[in-house]
Amino acid sequence: MLDVTAIKADFPGTSQQVYLNTAGVGLPPRSALDAVQEVCGLLGQGPAQLGYGAYYQALGEAAASAKNEAARLLGVSPPEIAFIDDTTMGLNIALAALPFQPGDNIVLCDLEYPQVAISAAHPQQRSQVEIRVARHTGGVVSVDDYAALVDHRTRLMLVSSVQWINGLRTDLAAFSQLAEERGCFLVVDAIQQLGAIPLDLSGLRVDFLAAGGQKWLNAPFGAGLLYISQRVHDTVQPGLAHGLFAYDEPPGGWVKYLGDPGLTPFVSLPLAPDARRFEIHGMPKMLGTAGLAASLAYVNRLDRDALLDHILGLGEFLIEELTRRGIRVWTPRQAHLRSGIVTCEPFAEAERVHQLDQALQAQQIYPTVRYCSGIGGLRISIHYYTERADLEALLAALDEQLKRL
Repeated sequence: MLDVTAIKADFPGTSQQVYLNTAGVGLPPRSALDAVQEVCGLLGQGPAQLGYGAYYQALGEAAASAKNEAARLLGVSPPEIAFIDDTTMGLNIALAALPFQPGDNIVLCDLEYPQVAISAAHPQQRSQVEIRVARHTGGVVSVDDYAALVDHRTRLMLVSSVQWINGLRTDLAAFSQLAEERGCFLVVDAIQQLGAIPLDLSGLRVDFLAAGGQKWLNAPFGAGLLYISQRVHDTVQPGLAHGLFAYDEPPGGWVKYLGDPGLTPFVSLPLAPDARRFEIHGMPKMLGTAGLAASLAYVNRLDRDALLDHILGLGEFLIEELTRRGIRVWTPRQAHLRSGIVTCEPFAEAERVHQLDQALQAQQIYPTVRYCSGIGGLRISIHYYTERADLEALLAALDEQLKRL
């Protein structure tokens, strides 16, 4: 069982409000904020006390730690982890790397966050790729819905492991098997899962997985992770212009290389042999990775089974209470299809749902309102820093406002 009282003490924001919008932006733990502040202090101090060598080494320690923690979280190896600014960057890197040909198709579903479709539109425009859309039924899309659209010209299945709109959890094992059977790539948007619902990629055939750090991983803005399976490192190439540090580090290191009087702008180094070759930023992400490393370390210290039981147990309680009140719930009841998101529709009219949300915010209770493809309403996020008292406060305020509205 999670010690939620102790967890909440590590998250300053939880003492000020009933925060139920982690699916929008998570609250960072004190350790992540301290880690960013420490790097800021080091930057402000400069190399005077440490000298350049130790100074640059200290600035880079967080990046190595973040890759190790990310690999541990996913059950993969650190060379399969690259850094990204956010999920959008990760999806764009992945799709630009795939060898699309005119007449190929991409299969996705109509519950996806708009950015997923935006990223898919680029190969559609550049390479005359067809977009095929699996339609939901009552907020649920299954692997069978995708399989019906996959054929010999399907190059990619593009899937969110948890859907942003109602928390539907995808059966990634089934999608992995389908991708293997049909010989297509599988790219996963995991930003609504990582940090809340455990995910082990070690036995799955996932080619790329992208997740910004600012939601359920509770990292400050500016850094996320991109997993590129070792299996595809030699079969796909970066399709976007990459940064200097995506090259393999030269003998003697970068300081010696950049200080060579024979240097020209035309780099002849080989690309890095691991996921670094896909990194497109030109400057190491020192601040972002410091916060990301601390946030990843925090979730990695938690018991994964207890974490899952906590989130799903609170979700079951909330769904039962909403249903008892006659409120339509768009989140599936089955535990294996759920995540940390519960979406309900207190009113059929969206304007009244927005009014309800504003009334809740006035009481410092913060869910949010989201709609997509005919479903949605009040979206409530349940994380490891959420306790039953938070949901009871929401329900009490909801009862009061339902009478008024």
